[in-house]
Amino acid sequence: MRQLTILFFFTAFMTVISGCKKDPCETTVCQNDGYCANGDCVCPEGFTGADCSQQETPDKIRITKIEITRFPATDNGAGWDLSSGPDIYPELSKGSTNLYSASTFYQNADPSSNYSFDLNPAIDIVSPNDQYTIRLYDYDDYDADDFMGGINFTPYSSNNGFPNTINLDAGGDVSFTLYVDYVW
Repeated sequence: MRQLTILFFFTAFMTVISGCKKDPCETTVCQNDGYCANGDCVCPEGFTGADCSQQETPDKIRITKIEITRFPATDNGAGWDLSSGPDIYPELSKGSTNLYSASTFYQNADPSSNYSFDLNPAIDIVSPNDQYTIRLYDYDDYDADDFMGGINFTPYSSNNGFPNTINLDAGGDVSFTLYVDYVW
């Protein structure tokens, strides 16, 4: 009788256990701050795929600020201006189309300091996989502005996790930091 009772309770226990539903998210792993709902990953904006591991290309990248982080102190040993430091400003272009040229400049800029230009309105990069160019100039009153250096770049990278800043530094005379937002 005791064996029959144990067998009965074991059978009843197994019936209850097999009738329980498993959590459909128990084995689902979602990356990039995605979360599981009913066994499927719900991905945050900018990510896709069964496990949210794939970046989506944004519709545009919005540049809100350009920071100049390096520029040459001299023009091949000569001063940028006759008796003072350079009067710097950036320009941003795509091919021959100028997207931004600062309307102001920093007078007598010191190469040991960084200089920021807030873009208002912001500049929308609508083809984030295309190549762009950022250049730095020394403003001159009476003749053509002096080109100080530039960098060609592609704003979007499919594996960087959408940083708030894009550092542009090709190891040359100039470097920049772009402050950005992503729009899908």
